[in-house]
Amino acid sequence: MPRFFVDAPPQGSYFLDGEAGRHGAKVLRLRPGEAVTLCDGQGTDWPCQVEENTGVGLLLQVGPSQPNQSEPPVQVTVCQCLPKGDKLETVVQKAVELGAAAVWPLESARCVARWDKKSTEKKLARLQKIALEAAMQSGRGIVPLVLPPASLQEALETAAREGQALFFYEKARDGLTAALAEGSGRLFLFVGPEGGFAGEEAALAQDLGAKLLTLGPRILRTETAPLAALAAVMYARGGMEL
Repeated sequence: MPRFFVDAPPQGSYFLDGEAGRHGAKVLRLRPGEAVTLCDGQGTDWPCQVEENTGVGLLLQVGPSQPNQSEPPVQVTVCQCLPKGDKLETVVQKAVELGAAAVWPLESARCVARWDKKSTEKKLARLQKIALEAAMQSGRGIVPLVLPPASLQEALETAAREGQALFFYEKARDGLTAALAEGSGRLFLFVGPEGGFAGEEAALAQDLGAKLLTLGPRILRTETAPLAALAAVMYARGGMEL
């Protein structure tokens, strides 16, 4: 069922305009009688029925509100060190689909990609749009944030204050199961760039309370590792069923 996020709680007859309305009217070509869902981005859904397609938007009849059922029971921030090319777009899209609450691009010692001040705003806007589209497609009750880039140390310090840091490092020996058994709060998943984390970065993470973890004997690409880790966390914490 098509899903659209709105800025304010809808009621009665509601006209969906703007980019969302044009998409529903012109791309999806929704017709009278078809069902759509509106969401306030705070976990509340409104089932609606199309009354009219005006060509530039949709006139909807709004039904009673109900809690969104797709949000996972655990809050996870994916801390992805800047990869090359468009790999971060893939990470954002798939992480949102899997249930991440936020994606945080980070700068680390072995990052080849670097964002300059001039391009950061434009790149963040594009990534946030990708997050919105992924949230719509996957039935999310929120639109996960793509946070402004920060240093690895800043993110590790934030994780130490606000939750638990899981730091995936190729020389680590411990797995996820034991780490997840130790806490139930907000999680921060740290994944390095194409060259991985430097030894001194792993030492810093450990000093700041992070758990150094492995995802197994195979070396995963930088865009694969966060998604594998996130899927494992969601399964372990009840955010995914098999």
